[in-house]
Amino acid sequence: MISEHLLGWYSSNKRILPWRETKDPYKIWISEIMLQQTQVATVIPYYQRWINSFPNIETLASADYNDVLKHWEGLGYYSRCKNIHLTAQSLGGKLPNTFHELIQLPGIGEYTAKTILAIAHNQQEVGIDTNLERIGFRLLGLKKKSKFNSNRVKKFLEKIQDKSKPGDFNQALMDLGSSFCQAKAVYCDPCPITAECKATLNDNPLEYPEIKKSKPIPTVNVAVCIISHNSKLLLIQRPQNKMLGGLWEFPGGKIKLGEPKENATTREVKEETGLIIKDPQYLGEVKHQYSHFKVSISLFYHRIDDISSIKIKENYIWTTIKGVDKFALPKANYKMLELFNKDISL
Repeated sequence: MISEHLLGWYSSNKRILPWRETKDPYKIWISEIMLQQTQVATVIPYYQRWINSFPNIETLASADYNDVLKHWEGLGYYSRCKNIHLTAQSLGGKLPNTFHELIQLPGIGEYTAKTILAIAHNQQEVGIDTNLERIGFRLLGLKKKSKFNSNRVKKFLEKIQDKSKPGDFNQALMDLGSSFCQAKAVYCDPCPITAECKATLNDNPLEYPEIKKSKPIPTVNVAVCIISHNSKLLLIQRPQNKMLGGLWEFPGGKIKLGEPKENATTREVKEETGLIIKDPQYLGEVKHQYSHFKVSISLFYHRIDDISSIKIKENYIWTTIKGVDKFALPKANYKMLELFNKDISL
């Protein structure tokens, strides 16, 4: 009964999304990875540009990683991009169509594997993310977040799944979670399955499941220096195995406790590049927030004539201001460029 009402509602109200116009496993895989922890409206233009440039696994596998990363720039969680590229290079042109094979690929977890199989291959799998789990908790009237209750939700959703349209069932629940059954807001009257929802019957659906108190987000103080030489700026590529791996940035790093920001700047520049700078020009502060921490960036500028002592372990390049656009940078570095362009003219 739940599945019948849900699919009836979905057939008339489903969101029109570019990845729903295909059953191509590759395109569904790309969309699902992009949608992880990212809003649909944000993903749509990224997805369309990606598919235009890399329409299949072969073109993606043969693409230069810097080009791939530039297409991902701004989506965040860059390990997703790295895993997509590595996976494409390992596949030989075709995604496997079994759960056992998919789950072994970099960046593909249980949810993504099951969602691909349900939508692209019509297999009876339920990919359960936070949205689907929340709906399951409310339907069953479960408050306590635990492995036991999560498993109850998993078995329940698998039991009620429509066997003839498993992909539509998954996507209908996704749309329900984004429209009527949100984490912080519910609209129970128009919901097609509200009569079956125990949380609604108890008059307090927002209490299902219980919300864990969020921990305070720490702030990391960082000093960064934009260095120019012959009207070009120095960019260094971050190591692939670190956060924001593969992105390009200006040299800098954490300010030690009690360390003046000017001292931190000259120290970090010397440690990262071998270059010795004195009295860098202070440009101002840049604030940025990641998922689990904030950064407060003290931004400096220094023009250097002699670069004979340069010694950088990672890839680096000197590029013009316009040339910076060719490289994928963290969002915080674009904020730095805005500040830089207000005060400095090369």
